[in-house]
Amino acid sequence: MSIRRGLAGGATAGLLALLACGRATSPTTAAPDLTTPTMILPRSRLLVLEMSGVPPEDTMVTFAVSQRRVIILRHGPPDNTAFVELTFPDSTFYVPSAPDSVTVVIRPRPGIYGVDIATTVVPRPGATISFKYPVHFSPPADALQRYGSPTRYERALALATLTDGTNYALLPSRRPASDNLESALPGPGTYLVAAPR
Repeated sequence: MSIRRGLAGGATAGLLALLACGRATSPTTAAPDLTTPTMILPRSRLLVLEMSGVPPEDTMVTFAVSQRRVIILRHGPPDNTAFVELTFPDSTFYVPSAPDSVTVVIRPRPGIYGVDIATTVVPRPGATISFKYPVHFSPPADALQRYGSPTRYERALALATLTDGTNYALLPSRRPASDNLESALPGPGTYLVAAPR
């Protein structure tokens, strides 16, 4: 069974149709689009977050396509702190024509906050990826020159995904907790934590 790589086509949010009848209604706030890139930059224009400590190991997980699954990769001993967390809702891989199970392969990139992700079934919208860096955060020297402090660099970070072998799309990212950076997971591919140079 081959592992499919690359971004899944059509991983954009669907349009919501609002029907109004009779009286006026109060305006609604649309959910933020977490899949449309904020900018696209070549690798040379990114300041990628470096990682200290013992790196996580490659991981392969197989589970039922209709099952919700959270996969957490951790740094090695002695601290075993979380490195990246992938969340797949129960609807991510299930379609009537899908096989019974899906395999997700995660390969951390050496020395940086980055991973390569492959799946045997292309995910539908709804999955998320969250990098966690409470202990092993290590800004590159160029980042301190560009941003002036680790705090300012950290505020500029976003998740970036490789789009065409050369350029990276910076995805809208949120911080669900301190030292956590999360974004939608459009599909298999390469993901980095980085800020514009």
